[in-house]
Parts: sequence; structure tokens; C-alpha cells
Amino acid sequence: MTILALPSVTSGLEALSAVQMKGTTAQAGISIAMDDVAFYHHVDAFRLTDPDDPTGYMEFQDIESLSILDVGTSDVDGDNTIGCITLDLFTVSDATSPINEKPLLYLVGSDIDYNKDLTIGAIHVCGTDIGSAAVDNYAMPSFHLYLGAHDCGVDLEFGARITMDQLSYGTNADDTLSLSGITLAGSFTENPADNPSAPSTWQAGGEFVLGDIDSGNPLTIDVATDTTASWANDPDGNPIPNPRLGSGFIAINMPMEGSVRIENMAFGANDFGALALDNIKAHKLYIEIPGRGLGAP
Repeated sequence: MTILALPSVTSGLEALSAVQMKGTTAQAGISIAMDDVAFYHHVDAFRLTDPDDPTGYMEFQDIESLSILDVGTSDVDGDNTIGCITLDLFTVSDATSPINEKPLLYLVGSDIDYNKDLTIGAIHVCGTDIGSAAVDNYAMPSFHLYLGAHDCGVDLEFGARITMDQLSYGTNADDTLSLSGITLAGSFTENPADNPSAPSTWQAGGEFVLGDIDSGNPLTIDVATDTTASWANDPDGNPIPNPRLGSGFIAINMPMEGSVRIENMAFGANDFGALALDNIKAHKLYIEIPGRGLGAP
């Protein structure tokens, strides 16, 4: 007879934090890796027009972009693992959660070697040339997206680490606005070495996030018809008719959290130095397109 003695083992389950839960998937989705993918895109002109007034328009001319994409081929973020793009569909089963039983699409990407250059040759507003614009070396090494629905609208959370070598806009060298070394992130290193006025000390971490699915405060997009007869009264107390009554509009609520830093800002020959906007927190940022038209002639 053989007797096998096993050592005593103690095991248990530990609750995950909200951040850990967001980084965990059920291994029932799709993983995507891509190597040396290039996209070249050219558009002669793209125009946004007021249907009631064809002379009122904005047109972007001579749009050209080049993107290079590698995913799952190298350790971009330096964490000793090589990630990829993962797509999952899931439902939360937690009666205490604001998203209980809400089906969600989850798309996440890490170690993304993505670089994009974009130029707009000319921007016209109602026939007037107001300048050109360019984005140099736009990169997004990581991102995540939660996407769901409510009634006839959309719920989402989008987070990303984004960098740009330069964003420029102007009509000539004397009036060009240039923003160099742009970074959007969750935060920057909080220690004595971090000096907002000294870009060489900056160390970005995390992702700049729009919406918060886990807390029940997502970025929402709705398309609706305005049924309000008036939004305000004139000085005599008489209601001002709503010029948008009966027409459709887009309503966007865009809460956000994160930090933005720019290494250098320049306008023409004038140099304004660095800019740091840290710990941005907007619980609600409400936008309507088109607006309510109050005060319009």
C-alpha cells in the first residue's frame, strides 16, 4: 500500500478593485495583433453646410494623412509583456452596480505602436480662408473603450494615453499657433522631481478618461427633438420663443478626468513656454448641437 502525504494548502478568493476589474476579461473574446500596417488617406474637400443656408458652411480642403500601426509586436509600455487589442462582450451581474445587467462591449489595446501625421491644406468658413492645420506624430500607445446603450442613446467610456509632437494652426509664419510636446494622460508623477515648468522631469501615467461607466456616469450621446416652447423670458417677463422648437438636436454629456501637459506654446515668433493642466475632473460637461439659439436675431 502506498500512502501519499500532501502539504497543507490554504487558498481563498480576494475582491478585485475597480481598476483591476476593468483590466480583467473573461477570455471569451477576440485578440488582434497587426504588424507594419499603413494607411494613407487623401480627401480633396469635406464640407459641413447649413441646410437652410447653403452659403453658411465650413470646408476643409486638401486633407492628407498617413498612419503606421503595429500591435502585439513589441513591449511599447515597458512592462515586460507584449499586449494586443482585445474585444469582449459582457454583462455585469451585481445588484449594487449602476451597470447591473447592462450588456457592454469592451475594447482595449496596449503596446500599440501607432503614429499618424495629418495636414489640412486650407480651412474655409463661408468662403473665407482662415488658415491651415497640421498634426505631427500623433501616437496612442494604449486605450480602452466601454460601449453600451440606453433608450435611443449611447453610453460609453473612453480612455487613452495620447501624445503629439506638434499641433499647429495659422495662415502664415507670423500668426501660426504651435503647441509642441502634447501629452494627455491620467496623471503625471507626483514627487519632488516633477516640475510642471520643466518638461524633462515629466513622467506620464495612466489614461485620460472620458466618462465613468463603473460609477454610472458615462459619456452619453442622444439624438432628440426639442419640444420646449421657450427657454427664457425677456426683460418684461414674456417668454422668448424657442427657435429650435420641433427640430432635432444632439445632446452630449462628457464627464472627464485626467491631466494635459504641453512642453511649449508659441504664437508666431513669441514663445510662451510650458503649460500644465493637472487633475482635471469634470463630473458633467453638457453640450447641445445645434445650440438653443437664445439671443439669436
